[in-house]
Amino acid sequence: MDFFPQENFDGSADSFEVGTIKHLVLNTKYKSIRMGKDAGLMVWAENHPVPTVKWTTDKASFQGDEKLYECFEVLAIGAKPTFIIGIRFKDTTGAAPGRYLLTVKAANIGDVKLKSNEVDTFTPVGTMPFDGKDVTTAIYVRDTVSNVYVATGSIYFGKNQAEGKVEIKDDTDFPKQLKHEQSGSSDFTITLVSTAE
Repeated sequence: MDFFPQENFDGSADSFEVGTIKHLVLNTKYKSIRMGKDAGLMVWAENHPVPTVKWTTDKASFQGDEKLYECFEVLAIGAKPTFIIGIRFKDTTGAAPGRYLLTVKAANIGDVKLKSNEVDTFTPVGTMPFDGKDVTTAIYVRDTVSNVYVATGSIYFGKNQAEGKVEIKDDTDFPKQLKHEQSGSSDFTITLVSTAE
C-alpha cells in the first residue's frame, strides 16, 4: 500500500505492509493513497469526533469528513482477511438513549466510546489478523448522569478457524451487567441489562 505526500498520487510514496499502524499522519504527511491488491485501511481520528471506518478504494484526495482522519492500520482483504472487530451498544434498562457510555480500551486505537441506543451500526474497536493471536480488551460502562461506573471488565476475542470468524472466547471477566451476542463474523452486540452490582 502506497501513501503519497501530495494529492493525486504525486510525490515519493511511502509503502506499508499489512499490520502497519501509524498515528497522526493522514491529512498531514499523506494526502493520497493507492490501496494495492488485497489491502484496505481501518482509519480513525484521535483529535476529531468521527467514527472509525474501513477504506478499500484508492483515495486521490480526501473529501469531506475524510479530511478529519489522522491514523490508520493496513488491513489484509481477500482470502485471509484481517478481521475488524465491531461493537454496537444497546441498553434494555429503560434509560434514555445516550445515558450510558461504553468505553472499549482498544489496543493501537485507544479508547472507543459508544453511547447506549444511539447508533445501530457496528463501530470498529480493533482488529485480528487471519492467523493472529487472541485479543483482550478492557471495557467499562459509565452512567453519564451520575458519572458512576456501572460495569467494568474484559472481553477475550479469539479466532474460530473452522468457521472463519472471531468469537468471544471466555466470559470469566465479562461484566455480569452486560450480555453479548454474536452479530456477524466479527461483530458483536453488547447490551446493558442491569446497573446493579
